[in-house]
Amino acid sequence: MLRVIWVAIYVGTAALACSGRSSGPPPAPPAAHPVPADAAVDAVALDQDLPRLVERSLALYQDIAKAFAASGQDCAAASERLHELTARYRDVVAANAKVLHDGRAKELRAALDPKSDAFDAAAAAVVQSPTMSRCAQDRGFARAFDELVAPPP
Repeated sequence: MLRVIWVAIYVGTAALACSGRSSGPPPAPPAAHPVPADAAVDAVALDQDLPRLVERSLALYQDIAKAFAASGQDCAAASERLHELTARYRDVVAANAKVLHDGRAKELRAALDPKSDAFDAAAAAVVQSPTMSRCAQDRGFARAFDELVAPPP
């Protein structure tokens, strides 16, 4: 259970760390599947367009919250929805990781600041969801969540 909660907190912490509300750097996420070549190309462009990256990141967080709300306590359904989101948002995860790796956290923090309330609400909805409570110990759910939020190697 702690591992999945940690991953959920990582999702929220990525936004919070960039907004200056975290007390330290987010923990290193578990390894993920390689990023498809076309996603890597999109990530390069996305990491250079911070307003678009912020919008796509917020959409990711909100879509996770919606997926959990739709899944309720059905871990298999939640896992399937997470797999769908992984395909849709791999470029966002890769771009965020690149921005942070490049030492541009301050720029990202400034771009995220106007949306901090929306990020906080989405992160709270994810962490406090019945899905998270019920599925935190489900291996398939944990694996699907890990694959969604882990940046490419």
